[in-house]
Amino acid sequence: MAEATAVPLVGIDGKGAGARSDGRGVRGWRRELTPEQKAENQERRVKTTGYALLLVVVAIAAAMSWNGLVGFGTDVLHMREPWAYGVPVSLDVAAMLCGFLSLRAVIAHDSAAGPRLLTFFLVAGSAGANYYHASTEPGGSTAAALYFGAMSVLSWWLFDVVLRQIRRTMLRRIGAVERPLARFRAVRWMRYPRETFAAWSLSVRYGLTRPEDALARVWQAQQVKEAENLDELPAGIKKADAIQLALAAVGDKGVPAAVEWLRDRGMVVDRKYAYDVAKKVDGAPMPPQLSATGADSAPAA
Repeated sequence: MAEATAVPLVGIDGKGAGARSDGRGVRGWRRELTPEQKAENQERRVKTTGYALLLVVVAIAAAMSWNGLVGFGTDVLHMREPWAYGVPVSLDVAAMLCGFLSLRAVIAHDSAAGPRLLTFFLVAGSAGANYYHASTEPGGSTAAALYFGAMSVLSWWLFDVVLRQIRRTMLRRIGAVERPLARFRAVRWMRYPRETFAAWSLSVRYGLTRPEDALARVWQAQQVKEAENLDELPAGIKKADAIQLALAAVGDKGVPAAVEWLRDRGMVVDRKYAYDVAKKVDGAPMPPQLSATGADSAPAA
């Protein structure tokens, strides 16, 4: 039987498949990642590293708490192994199980008050048992008692942090978590403290995320005050904008009052058209951007 001979692959240009005209190998053909993909890969690596470190810390803290509770079972409760292992199982493991039950309740849109309350009592019992054993053991000290007691709380706390992140991720997918509030730069807080505080308050009230949206509401509110004392309409204003301006000026009085407000200032508007414009306005009517205020001429605090 003839021995097979390895034949190099040849491309269209007569060169090997592993070669390129620019001297680079096959690796040169790797698809270039977009900035978004690079950011996603970096975020994935950071999450993986963080969860790995968190797992190590939780495991060590749980092991310290486990050791103290086993000692509590043997020295204080006078239990023999393997029965002494039932103490950490009935306290620490049960607390983690209650954490899973609370997560399951939240996902199912049920109340998680029961599992959370039970978790608190189990963690308190675990920390108290560790503290008592370390303080009464021959050669024990207050520092050891505080350390072993804190390990019970720390192991549960870190475990609860992971559950909370999972829960918030699931709730965010179904839109059950509020969006982050608008954030403003420190220089704006120093230069315009009143205006910035008003915008921040509106972002809290209406759930605004973009700072420019919150600031626009503040500027619009000031324009409403200006519109209330407006003796005549701005030159060249459109009818739709004038109706929005009138609706903002009259407040809760409605379209008839807005039509009358415009008539007093020399503009006659059909009431049906005014109602059509009012229906298109989402929420409270906001006047159009006037030249007196706004981003280009923000009022000083």
